[in-house]
Amino acid sequence: MQFVLKAFDKPDALPRRMAVIAEHRAFLDAAPAKHGVRVLLSGPLMDEAGDTMVGSFFLLEAEARADIEAMFEGDPLKNADVWREVHLTPVAIRQNNMGPT
Repeated sequence: MQFVLKAFDKPDALPRRMAVIAEHRAFLDAAPAKHGVRVLLSGPLMDEAGDTMVGSFFLLEAEARADIEAMFEGDPLKNADVWREVHLTPVAIRQNNMGPT
């Protein structure tokens, strides 16, 4: 099953985000396989100007929501108190025009 995870940063989170961004990226290299999660697409949410990271976006695949929740318990962004709000929603993908990356 696929899920969309959107995490919105706290207003004062940018310095904390940047302090752990390398750890977060390393986490995403290893953690999904340990939890049976596949990251299909991910990237930072940006402000309207496209200059500043204001959150996180993931399109994920897992057998169960609990697998994703368990994985993100260890995310350095979560543990650095970056996110103010996280939404994890099942999604049925009907159209995909992304093509190869």
